[in-house]
Amino acid sequence: MRKFWYILSLLWIVPAYGFANEQDPIREYWVEQLIRLSSPVIDNLSGDSLKKVMPVEQRQEYQYLEAFGRTFCGMSRWLNLRDDSEEEVLRDTVRNKVIKCFQHGFDPNSLDYFNFVEGKQPLVDAAFVAQGLMRAPLVWEMLDEDTKGSVIDAFISLRRVKPYPNNWLLFSSMIEAFLYDKTGICDEDRLFEGINAFVYAFYVGDGVYADGMYYDNNYYNSYVIHPMLMDILLLLENKGLGNMDERRLLEERRYHRYIQWMERQISEAGSLPVYGRSAVYRLGMLHALAEYVCVSDSVSSLPMGQMRTAMTQALIHQLDDRDYDERGFLKVGYNDYQPELAESYISTGSGYLCSTFFLPLGLPRNHAFWTDPAEDWTSLKLLNGNQALSIDESYREEDTFSTILKRFFYRYRYLNQFEKRLVKAIFLLFFVFAVGGYVLCLIMHFRNPRK
Repeated sequence: MRKFWYILSLLWIVPAYGFANEQDPIREYWVEQLIRLSSPVIDNLSGDSLKKVMPVEQRQEYQYLEAFGRTFCGMSRWLNLRDDSEEEVLRDTVRNKVIKCFQHGFDPNSLDYFNFVEGKQPLVDAAFVAQGLMRAPLVWEMLDEDTKGSVIDAFISLRRVKPYPNNWLLFSSMIEAFLYDKTGICDEDRLFEGINAFVYAFYVGDGVYADGMYYDNNYYNSYVIHPMLMDILLLLENKGLGNMDERRLLEERRYHRYIQWMERQISEAGSLPVYGRSAVYRLGMLHALAEYVCVSDSVSSLPMGQMRTAMTQALIHQLDDRDYDERGFLKVGYNDYQPELAESYISTGSGYLCSTFFLPLGLPRNHAFWTDPAEDWTSLKLLNGNQALSIDESYREEDTFSTILKRFFYRYRYLNQFEKRLVKAIFLLFFVFAVGGYVLCLIMHFRNPRK
């Protein structure tokens, strides 16, 4: 509550002193929170000391790449922005530190060298690094050639990991999309498997994908699926690899609908309902909303000022002193330290996926997201009895024969053995009855020839 009144006071005080055209107190608050969140990771890794100081809960061998990959993914659009504001001085400092992070994390002789050879988990967080580099080409350009080569070699080495048939398919696709973008060469099977699986096999309706063959109610549509799928499709469409038009249009409409639903999840206080796995990702629940603001010019029925206000209230509600330890690292939990919420795959670095909330900082100060008048978000409008509301209508797609065939083909690939045998048995019975009926017709014809 203290932070809310602090922000409100800034909105009044700044114009009074004549700085309204030069500084945006809301944006400054976002930057302040991003720096607080990211500094322990970026500062220590850039100094080659992350492994010395970062606290360990479990899965220590993975947490350093997790922490950097997710932090960088969230900061990437901000790092890619260049302007003549005072903020650029800070951004340039952080950008140079991030370059050192890459140099240490990808250098086998460094104390903070990342693990790319043990276990499957590195596939996940290498994909977040790849997504960050796709969002921040400026950072890639600033890397020296040796570091670029080390990054590419590390990503190629992860082809040893066979992804699980869920959101992990998109991690492989993201890495291959990045490799295609930077080298012109990729493993097309791994690239397209994730795309086709989600566009055709795992879609359940109304803008929502199942995380695999069976639907679980969680935030993975926002944590991973929509943001990664859209980034991959946009890159491939720009590069002209494959016919992405149908898939990109389908995903664009589904993503649009999902964002409408997500904005309604933000309560009048700025909280989100907590359900499903990976609750310790905190504001990562809004990754999809943050990314959509950056890749879409507008969201029908959701003004930019409304989304900024809703997201700011979520930020005020979610991150405060309780969420950081004495060294400034993010604690494991949804609010404060809650290790009981951590699944077996959660490490101290996992929670830094919440940095993806800050993607709109990559939009320039004169973008509508930052300049449009503030508006109440849907939950607050409902609470206040606002009459300017629209009906929340579901989204449905009309299937064509082509999409039905594609859905059947890609879904069949992910059936278990029993289900595949059952499908084969049904087709065999159909074939037997069809052939039997045809043979019977021939017999009847020859027994009773027409005169």
